[in-house]
Amino acid sequence: MKKPTILHLVTSLGRGGAERQLATIANHADETNNIIFSFHDRATGYLDDPAKIKAFKSKGLISRLFELRSILREQKPDLIYAWAPLPYVLASLAAFGRGSKIINGSIRHGIFKRTPNGYFRKWLLQSSRYVVANSYAGLQANGIKKGFVLYNGIDPKFDKANWPKGSQGESGKVLNLLSIANLVPVKDYFTVLEALKKIKDDGFSFHYCIIGEGPLRSEIETRIRELELSKMVQLLGRVNDPETHLARADIFIHSSKGEGCSNAILEAMYMALPVIASDTGGTSEIVVSNAILFEYKNIRQLYEAIKKLLQDENLRKDMAAESYRIASSRFSVKSMLANYNSIITEILAGK
Repeated sequence: MKKPTILHLVTSLGRGGAERQLATIANHADETNNIIFSFHDRATGYLDDPAKIKAFKSKGLISRLFELRSILREQKPDLIYAWAPLPYVLASLAAFGRGSKIINGSIRHGIFKRTPNGYFRKWLLQSSRYVVANSYAGLQANGIKKGFVLYNGIDPKFDKANWPKGSQGESGKVLNLLSIANLVPVKDYFTVLEALKKIKDDGFSFHYCIIGEGPLRSEIETRIRELELSKMVQLLGRVNDPETHLARADIFIHSSKGEGCSNAILEAMYMALPVIASDTGGTSEIVVSNAILFEYKNIRQLYEAIKKLLQDENLRKDMAAESYRIASSRFSVKSMLANYNSIITEILAGK
């Protein structure tokens, strides 16, 4: 039986959740033939074979439109998967009159942004016949009643079973807290720092590392000094081996204004870490009793959650075990690919 050909359109395949999910599909899917075209360069660290992605030769929108029409004639895809608004618009125009089925896969957050761009995205999504999001919260936030959800799959390198057992979670040691997110306003590190100041004032010892880079670095560094947390908090910037740091951590903290299906949280879960996260977007869809959720920007709730886990070793171990169970059973690459194949089959069947 011939494999269906899926033509994926992206603006780029640099850093990002959508890019990682698409790369996972391209690297591991064996029931579909997946071709990737990018508007910008082909540089990516996610693909196991750079030849799997092709870059548009043209630069302008009109010239790209005509180039895309040529690509469609040449590749004859069974389905077009557009991962962002602009690729979806160009795909709709280029495929006009061809009867091509097009997926709008631009929902990556579980919240709706009340901006001109946000309203345009919402209108475009509601005008799309096929919509795939990475959370039900994302569908709901954009008023989509009929859509598909494709949760992220976690890279096996984050599997705790592949890492040697250490002193993770043991009592009597200084516990390691970890966050992985860019240093941007929507990733609310200031609330985390305020909560940790209270933890320090209570006499607790801890070490908190932040992996990520961004425009707020200097402000965060200043706030760390003001709160007298310099000996306890470390900014690591971007790293090439986040799995190594997760393997050393005891508690994972994630404060964000809006998430779809957070890769950072899922990777922490696969590394068997208890999670403390803001209750926003699709986060509540991927955690159960393995996480303590707090109201976004609520310093008191976050403080209480951190304190609770620092004090209770048995709770940490129970939550860690539940994190691993959920991650390995629901969010493996195998699970994601099975869901992806099911979605593709259903759309191609005309349902």
